[in-house]
Amino acid sequence: MSKVKVSYNPFKLETSVWIEGELVRENSVLNVGSKRLQEWVEHLPNYLYEECNENEFDLDFVGTKMDLEDVEEVVEKAKAEGITIHLTHIPVRELDHMEQRIEEIFQELIEGPIDELKTEDLKASFQQALNDEFEITVVATMSAGKSTLINALLQEKIMPSSQEACTATISRIKDTDAATFTAIPYPTYGEPFEAIEGVTLEQMNELNNDENISMIELHGDIPFTDTKETSLVLIDTPGPNNSRDENHLKMTYKNLSESSKTLVLYILNATQLGVNDDSKLLDAVAESMKVGGKQSKDRYLFVVNKLDQFRKGEDNVEMSLAKVRKYLANRGIEDPHLFPATALPALDIRQILKHPDEVDEELEDEIGPIIRKLNRNEELHLEKYASLTPSVRRKIEAELEAIPDKSIYNMESALIHTGIPGIEHMIKLYVDKYARTAKVKNVVDTFQQKLESSLAFEKMKEAISQQTDKHAKIQLQIEALTEKIQYGTESIEFKAKIEAIDPVRAIRDESKKLLNEQGEQIANHFAGKQSTKLEMGEAEEFAEELLKIAQENFTNLHVRIEQIIEKQLNRAAYDLLNGYREKVTKLMDGMEITGLDFQPYELIQGELEFNQHSIQQIVIKESVKVGEEMYKNPEREGLLGFFKFYEPKLLVRDVYEERQFIDGQSLTDLILTDVNISTRKSINLICDEAAQTTHQIKSTYNKKFDEVDRMLVKKLQELNQFTENANNIESLLEQSRQKLVWLEAMEMKINSIIELEPIHIEEEQSIDYTTI
Repeated sequence: MSKVKVSYNPFKLETSVWIEGELVRENSVLNVGSKRLQEWVEHLPNYLYEECNENEFDLDFVGTKMDLEDVEEVVEKAKAEGITIHLTHIPVRELDHMEQRIEEIFQELIEGPIDELKTEDLKASFQQALNDEFEITVVATMSAGKSTLINALLQEKIMPSSQEACTATISRIKDTDAATFTAIPYPTYGEPFEAIEGVTLEQMNELNNDENISMIELHGDIPFTDTKETSLVLIDTPGPNNSRDENHLKMTYKNLSESSKTLVLYILNATQLGVNDDSKLLDAVAESMKVGGKQSKDRYLFVVNKLDQFRKGEDNVEMSLAKVRKYLANRGIEDPHLFPATALPALDIRQILKHPDEVDEELEDEIGPIIRKLNRNEELHLEKYASLTPSVRRKIEAELEAIPDKSIYNMESALIHTGIPGIEHMIKLYVDKYARTAKVKNVVDTFQQKLESSLAFEKMKEAISQQTDKHAKIQLQIEALTEKIQYGTESIEFKAKIEAIDPVRAIRDESKKLLNEQGEQIANHFAGKQSTKLEMGEAEEFAEELLKIAQENFTNLHVRIEQIIEKQLNRAAYDLLNGYREKVTKLMDGMEITGLDFQPYELIQGELEFNQHSIQQIVIKESVKVGEEMYKNPEREGLLGFFKFYEPKLLVRDVYEERQFIDGQSLTDLILTDVNISTRKSINLICDEAAQTTHQIKSTYNKKFDEVDRMLVKKLQELNQFTENANNIESLLEQSRQKLVWLEAMEMKINSIIELEPIHIEEEQSIDYTTI
């Protein structure tokens, strides 16, 4: 049995592995590099087996409790593969401690002796890093209970909810801890409308039904989280069949893609599984879950709603969840995180608990039997079936145990049994594990960049002051450097590189590839269906189905093109920024450019065109037998006919009508031609927009680089003071040395924030991890 030690730092994304006290070699499979633990931890048992050629290990894990749970899960699963791992946790300082240290150090920075660390830029950078929004996208098709579930999370009836398709706009619900909600309506184009403070459900209904409004931003309280920890944003998206704005569907696909890091609540209706057309959305989810390891899987929470609506003798919870697993597996989604829930009772219970003096008697009468049903029927204790981590399950059990009233009438216990509190705990765990750790790293990076600049500058002052015999030469060099910055060729040459940026050609080339893929996908989807003649009514249904598939592919195409633009445009611009920083560093160590904010670029969403008049060109006119009729035999007419008794008096003939048909192949070709024309037009518009955006980026960067040049000249002038007057140098140098000592001490403090700091067992027992 080998002794193994794994140390994982989630803030620095650093993993170290020792076997029998020796660090694993560089080419070892256990040398996982700068990857998040969740990307490789599932392979840990096999990696150990491959490295040591044995199947039993004594493993010490040095890391946070959140990451420990993932290791514990893998250790448990390894048993089925015949690999035994004896796990010991070496606890370290957790998130709360690090965030507290960040606040303390920030105060020290702005109260310290370095003026450039007291600037509004640093404060803004700190606040931006501290308050980065974390988005949760809520996705569902019609009648899954999405709005009701969001209301249950908000503990307020604020989102329109009905049995019909009701969400027609995107709503961004931002947590501000405010007591009431403020709504800011946005039109498709132009400035937002006037904010509505204390917005009501009725007003939200009106806004939702207003065709001039594309998005509603809500500011209020998301009760299960704290803005001090994370700026949470719930995004309520319209279903794929109910969006009046193509940008809505595009946002949904974008947030489902593997490049997105948003948490996704995917809501399924337990009573109508597979009825709604969500196949394309689930395909996008399945594709996204193939990359990124455990984190990709963790970011999808499948909420199976309305599990209280089965009648006795029908499906039970376990059978329903088994059907959901099979349904998702058929879409390529294996072993999903499932969370059975019943959102409406949770919302009603929370309304009663929150506003006991405003309880509607009818609601109270209605909810009473449901509360008793949830408490009495253990099968409906939905938290039992949820994909909860051990720590979350312990919290839920502790919450149930802490309720003094154990009767079947107790609302608090019934609320837990609805499954909604468990979902909230899992959301919070995901935010802590991925968003808050990233936030801590971003803040520390901000501090470090500022300090490195100041440290280098103070060290340069000291170096110049010590070379008294070279002051005249240094003065000449500073003057020459200043002139070079202001009038030299380097900046001109570098700006020429900026002008040379042209990502549009690459965007066009990759877009054409995607366009061809789209045509093949649509053709494959309707393979075999085009060979029949379709009556006009059937043709209309066929065209509608074909257009719907084309629309979804068209939207997905735009999302992928945006990703291409992000790759081709943003990355090129970012590389240029780094190149300029390198150039400045060569001239003067310690210079730093701050305040650049990279925003995703809004692109034009083209409209899908379909030329209705063109359909007449492919109509087939054909006589069709519709019946039979009797008619007099003309051979029996007249005088001679009287004698032709051997001929029948009446004959039967077929009755024909001229009907119009559509050839399925011709209709498909027509629609696909129009789709391709429309898509190509849209790609051209996107490329034009990308060219305009490139021009704007170039202009912004040129201004920023000019500003940095001025900053550098100012720094040079300050350095020149250390060469001009020998009498003042000692005084200036003393000030610089004091600053240098302070900066080096601060650097050590900042670097220590995100170092793993093991704690003693006794100390660990004194920490209340239920708040962490």
